This record gives sequence, structure tokens and C-alpha cells, in this order.
Amino acid sequence: VDSDGVEATVVVKNPCNFPIEFYSLDFDEQYLEEEKILRVAMGSEHQKDVLMPPRAVGETLPPEVLEYYEAKKAEEAQRKARAEAKAMGKAVPAHDVAVPLYPEATVKVTGNPISQAVRRHLSTNRSSQRREVRQRKGIVVIVHGPPLAG
Repeated sequence: VDSDGVEATVVVKNPCNFPIEFYSLDFDEQYLEEEKILRVAMGSEHQKDVLMPPRAVGETLPPEVLEYYEAKKAEEAQRKARAEAKAMGKAVPAHDVAVPLYPEATVKVTGNPISQAVRRHLSTNRSSQRREVRQRKGIVVIVHGPPLAG
């Protein structure tokens, strides 16, 4: 069933002596969770292409991205609790009025969590004044699909 609610049946015949395997991202729970986390991390700066540090098979997303997602999730839970309390006419508890985990100024200075992960991977630090000669790591770009698909 696709996003429009259309259901289709696919028949696959295997004329070979070896087995074939099918893999659908629609049923991969880890992929779907990571996709949701990345959409939150990219925010309104959503781009078609995102550069991220390479990861080994089964490795989690970079810690900067996971921490950002957890902070946003906690912030959303606080906002929802305040809205529910306000709707019910109750006073908002004092501990819910605390300073947010990631003040807006900090986010503007340090950049988005994906950029932070890339900077960490490349061993660059924007605040360092002196440049040390060090071995740099690179980023691998993997392109899926036909060359002119866009």
C-alpha cells in the first residue's frame, strides 16, 4: 500500500539457481526512526542532499544528532504539558518554566547538529585560532540511481 492508499501485488520469478532477496525501507523500523530523527535535525533548512560522516553497518546516528533530537523531544513534551495544563486551567509547575535545554543563541552560534557532526568527523574547530597540521579525514559521497535521474 503506497501513500495514496493504492495496493499492488508484485510477482517475481527467479529463473536462477541462487536465491534472491528483497529489502524494503518501508518495513525497516531502524531506518524509519533515523529518518524521523534526521528530519527533526534538519528542521526548516531541509535540503535535498545532506552530507553526514560515514558510519559502519548497524552504527547509530552521530551523537550530536541524537542529543539534539532528544532535546527537541523533551522540549516538545514540555510545551505539550504546558498547553494541556493551561487548557485545564491549572498553573504551570515551576520546574516546567525552566530555561530551555538549547537556547536559541547557542544553536545559532554552533550550527545545526548535522554540521557539528561533520566538523567533528573532519576534526575542524571553528573556535581554534591556530591551525595545526593534521591528517584530515574525508567524506564519502554515495549516489544511488541512474546518473541523470536528478
